[in-house]
Amino acid sequence: MNESVLQKMLTIAEEFFGTENDPNQMPITIESFYKLQTLHPDTILYKTKNNDPISWVVILPTQKVLMEKFLNEDINEKELLTMTKKQDTYDTLYLCSAFTIPEYRKQGLALQIMKEAITKIPYKKENQLFTWIYSQE
Repeated sequence: MNESVLQKMLTIAEEFFGTENDPNQMPITIESFYKLQTLHPDTILYKTKNNDPISWVVILPTQKVLMEKFLNEDINEKELLTMTKKQDTYDTLYLCSAFTIPEYRKQGLALQIMKEAITKIPYKKENQLFTWIYSQE
């Protein structure tokens, strides 16, 4: 991933999600990026225009037992990332984040990227995808 694009994405995402002030959210940091990349290289996919990120998604491939704990609110998003272990094939996918900067919204960019990421990360098709709705956007 282009380092300049990554830094811009991290800055924009942190401004929107405010994870620095919420210990329950997955931190938007370079360390979280590297953790995601160790799980699978396509956990973060993006589109750019003039070397600026305009839309991206973050998917956390994980284990079903962790999904159930997260959905039951026994663990938070940060713990979900921390507890997830690398596997060849994952039990489920957490659709963590889809973000498009305002002037490029309503063009289906995030949906296109999300579908692409889902096809690239190996997971057991009989299990569920899950998400946490953070904002109306």
